[in-house]
Amino acid sequence: MTNKNYFTVDFFTSTISGTKTAFNKASKGNGFAYEELTNLIARHPDFKLEVKEPKKHTTKAKRTYNGMDFEFMEAYIETRKNAKQIMAEYKAVKQMAKDSGISVYPFTKNWFLGEFDADKVGFDMDEAKKEIATFRMTKAVLSVGITSDEKTNNLPLVANY
Repeated sequence: MTNKNYFTVDFFTSTISGTKTAFNKASKGNGFAYEELTNLIARHPDFKLEVKEPKKHTTKAKRTYNGMDFEFMEAYIETRKNAKQIMAEYKAVKQMAKDSGISVYPFTKNWFLGEFDADKVGFDMDEAKKEIATFRMTKAVLSVGITSDEKTNNLPLVANY
């Protein structure tokens, strides 16, 4: 077993500090932690004992993109102004992943997020779904079209008095 320092001495605040685990080990009445603590207390009898709070590790929550599949990516690409160019890049990325023998979906998703979430603020799936729905509605309305007969028949009648 290696001897390590369980406690630290702070001369500015006159404290002997250690983790809760270190104090628990020292409370057993034997072992290196106990010897270290008793020696420090003997050398610095006026110092206070302090339990250190463990450091909080803040990790960003992993972003999940439920519903982001190939079909979704293709539908979203269609909503862009330069859809043909982006779709060509998308297909090239997928093909390169297949040819390289790497997993196609993660590789393509990383490319997609790099393309459409360049600021790394998080790709907004809800907003993207709204864009796709709006694009499809507009496309459907435009595909119906209005004939010239319908244009003249739907004009309001104006009466001249």
